[in-house]
Amino acid sequence: PCTVHAQGAQQDIDDGRAMVRSGFRSLLREEIPMSEQESASFWPVYDEYEHAVTAIMDRYSGLITRYVDRFDQGELSNEYADELLSEYFAIRRELLDVRQAFIPKFKAVLPSLKVARLYQLENKVNAEVDIQLALAIPLISE
Repeated sequence: PCTVHAQGAQQDIDDGRAMVRSGFRSLLREEIPMSEQESASFWPVYDEYEHAVTAIMDRYSGLITRYVDRFDQGELSNEYADELLSEYFAIRRELLDVRQAFIPKFKAVLPSLKVARLYQLENKVNAEVDIQLALAIPLISE
Protein backbone atom coordinates (compact mmCIF):
# COMPACT_ATOMS: atom_id res chain seq x y z
CA PRO A 1 0.00 0.00 0.00
CA CYS A 2 1.00 3.58 -0.63
CA THR A 3 2.14 5.46 2.44
CA VAL A 4 2.34 9.14 3.22
CA HIS A 5 5.77 10.69 3.72
CA ALA A 6 6.47 13.91 5.59
CA GLN A 7 7.56 15.84 2.52
CA GLY A 8 4.36 17.25 1.05
CA ALA A 9 2.11 15.38 3.49
CA GLN A 10 0.50 18.52 4.90
CA GLN A 11 -0.26 19.89 1.44
CA ASP A 12 -1.69 16.55 0.30
CA ILE A 13 -3.89 16.40 3.40
CA ASP A 14 -5.03 20.01 3.00
CA ASP A 15 -5.82 19.49 -0.69
CA GLY A 16 -7.78 16.33 0.06
CA ARG A 17 -9.75 18.00 2.84
CA ALA A 18 -10.66 20.97 0.63
CA MET A 19 -11.84 18.58 -2.10
CA VAL A 20 -13.93 16.58 0.38
CA ARG A 21 -15.51 19.76 1.83
CA SER A 22 -16.52 21.15 -1.54
CA GLY A 23 -17.73 17.75 -2.73
CA PHE A 24 -19.69 17.21 0.46
CA ARG A 25 -21.61 20.46 -0.01
CA SER A 26 -22.60 19.27 -3.48
CA LEU A 27 -23.55 15.88 -2.07
CA LEU A 28 -25.78 17.54 0.54
CA ARG A 29 -27.50 19.60 -2.15
CA GLU A 30 -28.16 16.43 -4.16
CA GLU A 31 -29.09 14.08 -1.34
CA ILE A 32 -31.12 16.29 1.00
CA PRO A 33 -33.94 18.02 -0.83
CA MET A 34 -34.76 21.33 0.86
CA SER A 35 -37.38 23.96 0.33
CA GLU A 36 -36.14 27.50 -0.26
CA GLN A 37 -36.93 28.35 3.34
CA GLU A 38 -35.13 25.27 4.67
CA SER A 39 -32.13 25.97 2.48
CA ALA A 40 -31.97 29.63 3.52
CA SER A 41 -32.02 28.60 7.19
CA PHE A 42 -29.80 25.52 6.88
CA TRP A 43 -26.70 26.85 5.11
CA PRO A 44 -25.76 29.48 7.70
CA VAL A 45 -26.01 26.82 10.44
CA TYR A 46 -24.01 24.41 8.30
CA ASP A 47 -21.36 27.11 7.70
CA GLU A 48 -21.00 27.49 11.48
CA TYR A 49 -20.82 23.70 11.87
CA GLU A 50 -18.27 23.34 9.10
CA HIS A 51 -16.13 26.08 10.67
CA ALA A 52 -16.15 24.29 14.05
CA VAL A 53 -15.39 20.89 12.50
CA THR A 54 -12.65 22.35 10.29
CA ALA A 55 -10.85 23.82 13.30
CA ILE A 56 -10.80 20.38 14.94
CA MET A 57 -9.77 18.63 11.75
CA ASP A 58 -6.92 21.14 11.34
CA ARG A 59 -5.56 19.75 14.61
CA TYR A 60 -6.05 16.20 13.32
CA SER A 61 -4.22 16.85 10.06
CA GLY A 62 -1.39 18.48 12.03
CA LEU A 63 -1.24 15.41 14.26
CA ILE A 64 -0.98 13.15 11.22
CA THR A 65 1.68 15.32 9.61
CA ARG A 66 3.78 15.45 12.79
CA TYR A 67 3.45 11.69 13.20
CA VAL A 68 4.52 10.97 9.61
CA ASP A 69 7.46 13.36 9.99
CA ARG A 70 8.61 11.64 13.18
CA PHE A 71 8.03 8.22 11.60
CA ASP A 72 10.17 9.18 8.61
CA GLN A 73 12.89 10.52 10.93
CA GLY A 74 12.78 7.39 13.08
CA GLU A 75 11.92 9.53 16.11
CA LEU A 76 9.12 7.50 17.66
CA SER A 77 9.19 6.70 21.36
CA ASN A 78 6.87 5.40 24.04
CA GLU A 79 6.50 8.95 25.34
CA TYR A 80 5.52 10.21 21.89
CA ALA A 81 3.07 7.31 21.50
CA ASP A 82 1.43 8.39 24.77
CA GLU A 83 1.13 11.98 23.47
CA LEU A 84 -0.21 10.72 20.15
CA LEU A 85 -2.88 8.59 21.80
CA SER A 86 -3.90 11.37 24.15
CA GLU A 87 -4.22 13.98 21.42
CA TYR A 88 -5.94 11.60 18.99
CA PHE A 89 -8.68 10.72 21.48
CA ALA A 90 -9.04 14.34 22.62
CA ILE A 91 -9.63 15.33 18.99
CA ARG A 92 -12.16 12.52 18.49
CA ARG A 93 -14.02 13.48 21.69
CA GLU A 94 -14.09 17.15 20.68
CA LEU A 95 -15.39 16.25 17.22
CA LEU A 96 -18.14 14.10 18.70
CA ASP A 97 -19.06 16.91 21.12
CA VAL A 98 -19.39 19.41 18.26
CA ARG A 99 -21.41 16.98 16.16
CA GLN A 100 -23.80 16.38 19.07
CA ALA A 101 -24.02 20.08 19.95
CA PHE A 102 -25.21 20.90 16.43
CA ILE A 103 -28.07 18.38 16.37
CA PRO A 104 -30.55 20.80 18.00
CA LYS A 105 -29.33 23.63 15.76
CA PHE A 106 -29.92 21.53 12.64
CA LYS A 107 -33.26 20.30 13.98
CA ALA A 108 -34.34 23.92 14.43
CA VAL A 109 -34.08 24.41 10.65
CA LEU A 110 -34.71 20.92 9.21
CA PRO A 111 -36.95 17.97 10.09
CA SER A 112 -35.25 15.20 12.08
CA LEU A 113 -35.22 12.79 9.12
CA LYS A 114 -33.17 15.26 7.08
CA VAL A 115 -30.84 15.88 10.01
CA ALA A 116 -30.33 12.14 10.41
CA ARG A 117 -29.61 11.86 6.68
CA LEU A 118 -27.04 14.67 6.98
CA TYR A 119 -25.18 12.77 9.68
CA GLN A 120 -25.46 9.49 7.74
CA LEU A 121 -23.92 11.12 4.69
CA GLU A 122 -21.19 12.66 6.79
CA ASN A 123 -20.45 9.29 8.40
CA LYS A 124 -20.21 7.60 5.01
CA VAL A 125 -17.82 10.21 3.64
CA ASN A 126 -15.73 10.18 6.83
CA ALA A 127 -15.50 6.38 6.65
CA GLU A 128 -14.16 6.62 3.10
CA VAL A 129 -11.59 9.23 4.17
CA ASP A 130 -10.59 7.11 7.17
CA ILE A 131 -10.02 4.11 4.89
CA GLN A 132 -7.72 6.15 2.66
CA LEU A 133 -5.82 7.47 5.68
CA ALA A 134 -5.50 3.98 7.13
CA LEU A 135 -3.98 2.76 3.88
CA ALA A 136 -1.58 5.70 3.64
CA ILE A 137 -0.37 6.25 7.21
CA PRO A 138 2.44 3.91 8.22
CA LEU A 139 1.93 1.71 11.27
CA ILE A 140 4.12 2.16 14.32
CA SER A 141 6.62 -0.62 14.81
CA GLU A 142 9.00 -1.24 17.68
